[in-house]
Amino acid sequence: MNRAFMYGESVFTTMRMVDGVVQDWGYHFERLRKGVEFLYGPFTDGPDWVPLFKNRLETKFQNETGDKVLRLTVYREQARGMLRSSLISFLDLKLHLASSVFDNTRIESRMFKLRTCPAPTRPHWWPSYLKAGNYLETILCQKKYLTAEDDDILFLSPSDTVLESSVANIFIVRHDTLYTAPPGPNVLEGIMRKKVIDAAPDFFSDFIESETTMEQLLKANAVFGTNSIRGLFLVDRIDDYEITYSDEFLDKFMKLKNKVFYEKT
Repeated sequence: MNRAFMYGESVFTTMRMVDGVVQDWGYHFERLRKGVEFLYGPFTDGPDWVPLFKNRLETKFQNETGDKVLRLTVYREQARGMLRSSLISFLDLKLHLASSVFDNTRIESRMFKLRTCPAPTRPHWWPSYLKAGNYLETILCQKKYLTAEDDDILFLSPSDTVLESSVANIFIVRHDTLYTAPPGPNVLEGIMRKKVIDAAPDFFSDFIESETTMEQLLKANAVFGTNSIRGLFLVDRIDDYEITYSDEFLDKFMKLKNKVFYEKT
C-alpha cells in the first residue's frame, strides 16, 4: 500500500516485448528518465545516476520472455502527510514491473470510433514527456461522454482543436499531408508518435506539427491513432462523422505500420 498505488503518484511507461526483446527501449528509457528527474530530482548521486538507473530498470525485465506487455513504474515511498522532503538518491526510488501476455489479434485490423470531449485542464508548465499514474480525470471523462458504441474519447482544446485520445496520439491526413498536434500539457510525446514522424517523409508529401480544428478534421482523408502497444490503428468514426478509406491509402497505411511497429528494434 504505497502512494503510487493509492494516489497515482508515479511515473511509468508501457512497453511491448517481442520474442523476449523490449521494443524501442531506448525511447522509453529517455522519456522515463526525464519524467523521473522532473518529478523526483535532482538526485544526490551526480550525473552518474543515469546509466546506473538504466541498469536498475533493465534488471527488472531481464528474465521476462516471449511476447508481453510490460508496465514499468517508478515511484517514491513518501512519509504519510508529506509529498516531498529533502534531496534523495536515485536508489531510494521504488520500481515495479507488471507483465501480461501480448495478444495483438484482439486489435489487429480493427478500426476505432471516437467521441469528442473537452480535455481536462493542465497547467502550461506540465511537461509533454511526463507519463504519470493518475488517470481519474480520464476515467470521469469516459464515464460522462462515451456511449456503448464508442471505443475512446478524443480530447479537444478550449478552442476546439484536436489534442489526443485517452490512449493514443492522433494523426490526420489531408491532401497527402500528415498533421498532428504539437506536444504540450495535453499531448504526450508518444514513442510511436515519434517513430511515425520520423518515417513520415517516406509516405507523405509533407508533415506539419500544428493544431487541427474540428472543421478541418471533418474534411480529413484519414485519421489514425498511435501508441506503443496497439501500434497504429485507423479511426472510422468521430462523433457522427464516418470516415471511409481508399484501397490505395489502406495499402500505404499498412506499409507505414509495418515499418514503425512490426519491424523489430
